[in-house]
Amino acid sequence: MLAAFVGAVHLLLLLAVLVGVMVILLASADEVSVQDLLALNRVYALTALAMILLALAGTTLWFWGAKPSTFYTNNPVFHAKLGLFGLMFLLFAHNGFRVYRLTLQHPSDTGTTIALSKNLRRLQKALIPLLIAIPVLAYLMARGIGY
Repeated sequence: MLAAFVGAVHLLLLLAVLVGVMVILLASADEVSVQDLLALNRVYALTALAMILLALAGTTLWFWGAKPSTFYTNNPVFHAKLGLFGLMFLLFAHNGFRVYRLTLQHPSDTGTTIALSKNLRRLQKALIPLLIAIPVLAYLMARGIGY
């Protein structure tokens, strides 16, 4: 029963991360207003919280799920998935920190626009292939590929 509940929470948190990243990609432009930057910062914070809870739910499934932990521990596909998730979290945290620094530089400048660097936008778009690859690896892992 615990595995089914945590599995459902895991999937819902994955959807929350997907929605958060899509909102960030759609809300980011070459130039954004201060209000949009503050909203973008909030979305980064909520999505980071969802990513942390996603990792906790995944760890719970790993050690106390329906399958024994050796099923995951001995699977190289699982380790590839973990590595991609770690890379995605690092990229996301780096981008979020850069947006947070921008909000600190422009605390309440109303009516002004702030230019987002092309490098930041490029790193935001780099999350898309990771968000596609991780569920594919999860599907392969659940089917026993690599075990």
